[in-house]
Amino acid sequence: MRTLLLALALTAAPLAADDFSWLVPLNDLGTGPYRLGLYGGLYEDGSNVMPAEHFAAGLAAASKIQPRDADGRPSPDGKVAFLAVGFGETARIMQPFMAIASADRRVDRDRLVILNAARDGADYRFWAEPPGGVPRFNIVANDTLAPAGVSPQQVQAAWLQIINDHTGESLGVANADAYRLKTHIAETLREMKRQYPNLQIAYFSSRVYGGYAAPDGFNPEPYAFETGYSNRWVVTDQIEQARMEHPEWHSDTRVGVIDYRTGIAPWVAWGPYLWANGAQARADGLAWLRGDFEADGETLSPSGAVKGAKLLFDFLLHEPTAKSWFRSGLELPARQRPVRH
Repeated sequence: MRTLLLALALTAAPLAADDFSWLVPLNDLGTGPYRLGLYGGLYEDGSNVMPAEHFAAGLAAASKIQPRDADGRPSPDGKVAFLAVGFGETARIMQPFMAIASADRRVDRDRLVILNAARDGADYRFWAEPPGGVPRFNIVANDTLAPAGVSPQQVQAAWLQIINDHTGESLGVANADAYRLKTHIAETLREMKRQYPNLQIAYFSSRVYGGYAAPDGFNPEPYAFETGYSNRWVVTDQIEQARMEHPEWHSDTRVGVIDYRTGIAPWVAWGPYLWANGAQARADGLAWLRGDFEADGETLSPSGAVKGAKLLFDFLLHEPTAKSWFRSGLELPARQRPVRH
């Protein structure tokens, strides 16, 4: 009903150029329409539920994650590295996330190493278009992995938040930013698998709300919202390719082959879906308030970063494909368990 009313409102009266109140989170939109024949849902057919065969493949990928030594050999004294890749928003979320994880006994603090490779200004060009052919992951190896005593062979799971910086075209034209972004997300996956041969799982998150930013900001609305489509297209393309005898015949040339069966990319799925329409709460209660951002309206404030960190932590704590490597197997005593409302 909500999406029907929104659609009727859109046809009844034009909206101001900077009015994005009509945008509906993908996980609330479901089979409802966005525009250009696009609909909601995080997975196929407007659903937020992962297809059963893809879920089974994710569990199989998770079963391959185990402590490894620096050369990538299984070892009871080895490490499992979880790597975050993205831009400044990702980095800010990871800072409180790492603090939360290090203080929670339910997290495997003996073998799991959490690494924050995200950094300001690192849009898709940093991760997928290295200048001069020099992989930017060499920088990650030097400033993120090496100080933690981790080798590339020990990186086995990742969280990605890839964006276009300084956007220009929303969906409706052939060179829309969302189309170009899915190309670079897919290339980032392939490059990460080249750099980290034991990488088994990668979770995606799109951007948080961009409506408080100036129209000439680095990723305002509706571009922040439309990053959700870029991520969904990559996830559903992998699902489709895994159903094909010849994934190289897949028709989406903007994405290319990302079939985990070929070893060219890790298994991918949604992590926490972070977008909500500002103070308009989603069905699950998530809202992004003005105080969650700094003065520019785009940079997460400390409260916004903590909000994102809690979403990521809750996702990993309850995600079946993360259970075997993220959790310690210990539970909080009953008196310490958080009360859920």
